[in-house]
Amino acid sequence: MGTVTVDAATSPRAAKPLEHCPLCGADFDAEGQGCRPSCPMARGCSVVCCPSCGYSFPQERGLAGGLRRLIDRFKERKGSA
Repeated sequence: MGTVTVDAATSPRAAKPLEHCPLCGADFDAEGQGCRPSCPMARGCSVVCCPSCGYSFPQERGLAGGLRRLIDRFKERKGSA
């Protein structure tokens, strides 16, 4: 449902991780997906909008983002074992 797939061999931006919408599950590139550019807090804001469903959520960066990715990978491996 609205999932964007990226082929690592053909995409120049394959090194960038895709954002995952917690509401609809769509994966997308967060570049240019800031929600409201007219917002006075828009500069430096890490809130992105899912292009599929319009849900706004903060990007997980740094330690929190790394921990989330680690937990997700662990869950995937545990589920496939």
